[in-house]
Amino acid sequence: MHEIALATRVMMALSGLMGLSMFVLANFLLKKQKGWRLATALMQISVNAFVFVSWLGGFLQSTPGTIHQAVTFVGFVVPTVMATVTTLRVVLPEIRQRTRAH
Repeated sequence: MHEIALATRVMMALSGLMGLSMFVLANFLLKKQKGWRLATALMQISVNAFVFVSWLGGFLQSTPGTIHQAVTFVGFVVPTVMATVTTLRVVLPEIRQRTRAH
């Protein structure tokens, strides 16, 4: 295997930054804005799909047994954990609250 391509590294960096910023917005910064919080959470979950694919590409391009492969493995596991946390902390409570109100 060869080293990870520059384009893949750029996509990994940009997607990671987008995923982290959406995670922070959905889970911590928008606690008071009910409608925006749910919308941001759903956007964060969709962005995490892009993060997952970007980092999976880096994982598949990396040389087996290197630090690059370990880092990219963590990079494509973390979005799954972040999406699960957002689903449990934001999406499900918001949906429950909206269904109780009607």
